[in-house]
Amino acid sequence: MGYLPLRISTVPPDRQLTFDLYINFKEQYLKLADSGSAIDHEKLEKLKSQNVARFYIVEEDSMAYQKFVDDAVNDTIDDPNIPLDEKVELVEGVAETAAEEMQKNPENQTNFIRSQKAANNLVHIIQENPAALKKIYGKKAAKSEEIIQHSLNVCALATKLATLLQHSKQDVDDLGTAALIHDVGLNKLAKKDHGLFKKLKNEFNSDEKRAYNLHANDSADMLAEKPYVNHNVCELIRNHEENLKGTGPNKKKKLTQLEEILALVNAYDKRLLNTADATPSEVLKRMQIDEMGSYSLNLMNKFMEVLKSEGLVE
Repeated sequence: MGYLPLRISTVPPDRQLTFDLYINFKEQYLKLADSGSAIDHEKLEKLKSQNVARFYIVEEDSMAYQKFVDDAVNDTIDDPNIPLDEKVELVEGVAETAAEEMQKNPENQTNFIRSQKAANNLVHIIQENPAALKKIYGKKAAKSEEIIQHSLNVCALATKLATLLQHSKQDVDDLGTAALIHDVGLNKLAKKDHGLFKKLKNEFNSDEKRAYNLHANDSADMLAEKPYVNHNVCELIRNHEENLKGTGPNKKKKLTQLEEILALVNAYDKRLLNTADATPSEVLKRMQIDEMGSYSLNLMNKFMEVLKSEGLVE
C-alpha cells in the first residue's frame, strides 16, 4: 500500500474527513483518524506543537483528498467570519503540497492542475486581502523546503506586481502558475550540482553556470508538449532566468512584461534567500547596482513601490 504526504495545514479542524488519515511514526504509518470523523482544533494544535508537519493518506484516497481540499478552500477563502491567518495557512499549505508534488513528478497532469488551482487561490487571497502578501512572503523555511518556499514567494510577489501593472486576470493566473512551478527542472540537476540553488549567479564558475542554466529549459520542456499546459505558461517558465542584457540561458534581450516580472522577482527572491545577514532593503540596493540594465527602470520602480507598500522593505 502506498502513502501520499500532505501538509497538516491542508486539513482544517472540525471538518469531516472523507478519507482515513495517518501519521508516520518511527517509519510506520499509524492511523490518526477514520473517514467520517474530524480532528478538533485542540488536537490539531497539539500535533503542530509536536512538530508534526505532514499527514498521510493512502494513494487510493488521492481524489477524495483533492475534493476535500477544494471544498475547504471554497468554503474558507471568502468567508468574512474566518480570520485571515487561517485562510492564509490553508491556501499556503495547499500550494506547498502542490508545488512539492510537481517537483517530484512534473509531467503528471493531475499535479499540474492542482498547482494551477493552488496558484489561482494564492492570487485570489492576495488580491482580496491587503495584508495577505506580507503573511505569505519571506517565511523562513527548512533547508529541504527552500525551493518550495521560493516558489511561493515568487508566485505571491510576481502576481501582486502584475496586478499593480493592470494585467488581465488570465495573464495574472498564467504568471501565478508559472511562478509556482518555474523551478521543477532543478530535479534534473546532477547530484553534485544540487547546491547551486544556494549560490548567487555571480559566484558561479563557468561549469556551474552552464549546469544551472539548464534548469530553465528543462522545466519548460517537460511541459511544452502537454495539451493541458498553455504556451504562455511554458514561455514564462522557459525565460524566468533571462534579462534585458541578454546574459540569461537563452540570451534573450527582448522580454514580454510578464516574462520580465517573473525574471525580476525570481532574481530578487533568490538573492534574498542566499544573502546572509542582510536586510531586504540592503539586498534590493545591492541588486539595483549589480543588475543595472537587466530590467527596465519603470518595472524596477513599480517593483520597489510594491515592496514598500506591502511593508517588505523599509
